[in-house]
Amino acid sequence: MYYHSAMKTKKDSLESRKNAISFYSKLSKKEKELFRKCANLILPEKKILTFNDLIEFEKVRESLLPIKEKYSLSLNELFSLAKEQLFLPSSIFNEKLTVLESVVKYLREEKKFSLKKISDLVGRDQRNIWSIYNSAKKKYSKLFIVKDVKYWVPVSIFLDKLSALESVVLYLKEEFSLNYHDIALLLKRDDRTIWTVYQRARKKNAK
Repeated sequence: MYYHSAMKTKKDSLESRKNAISFYSKLSKKEKELFRKCANLILPEKKILTFNDLIEFEKVRESLLPIKEKYSLSLNELFSLAKEQLFLPSSIFNEKLTVLESVVKYLREEKKFSLKKISDLVGRDQRNIWSIYNSAKKKYSKLFIVKDVKYWVPVSIFLDKLSALESVVLYLKEEFSLNYHDIALLLKRDDRTIWTVYQRARKKNAK
């Protein structure tokens, strides 16, 4: 009974995140910026908001009102969509780490998430996340420098059946219509690798 209940909860959660991705893709560039700000403020593990958080939250709430009206949503519905999303700056990707190592390191060190929460967010086993994080720390001990971010990637894309690299390449290609060279520069990979990964991801998605 518990097993089926857990499976149902996980399936419902995945469906909610897919709905959030679908909603985000419909937004204009300005609306996406506002939605990202809201989503990154409502952190999955943050139980208590500080006074400054509340002030910032109120500003975000006011700025989201046009989106609420445009898409005929209640504020609760809009916040629920935002809670299902968390966005990563494309600047965290580098040649020293795999895409998944960069994602796990950022969520652990910048967002202060537990390994269990990270495993839930990216759909990987917690023991695997522990191993990935330790590997990332050894390869890249510095903190990420996040500035001048042009592209943001939703964490929820990593719940798909694709590898982390396939997921991010597919997202950058289809969401922003970037060419292979631009994606290669962003991810610090070879152009040919990006082409191969994209073709493989499309084939997997078509199945």
